[in-house]
Amino acid sequence: MKHEKNRGFLQRGRMDIIACILSNAVGGSGKTRLIYKCNMSLSQFSIYVDRLTEGGLLRKYVNDKGKKIYETTKKGKDFLRDYEKIKKTLDQANM
Repeated sequence: MKHEKNRGFLQRGRMDIIACILSNAVGGSGKTRLIYKCNMSLSQFSIYVDRLTEGGLLRKYVNDKGKKIYETTKKGKDFLRDYEKIKKTLDQANM
C-alpha cells in the first residue's frame, strides 16, 4: 500500500479503494453506504463497481424490497485475504 503525502493529506491507491469497497460489501451493502464508508464520489463508485463486477469480485442484485445490493463474491474475499497478507508484509518491512 503506497501512500504519498500531499500537503498534509494521504492519498489512497487503487488497491486501497478496492479493498474498502470489497470489505464493506461483505454480507451485502447498498450504494449509498459504500460511497459513504469509502469516501468516494458517485462517478468514482460507478467506475470501481463496474470493474469489480466485471472481474467477478463483486456481484450486484436487487433484494426483495427492490433495493440494489452489492455483495463481495468468494473471489473478492480471496482478494481481500491476499491484500491483507501483502499489506501486513509491507508494513512489517516499513515500505
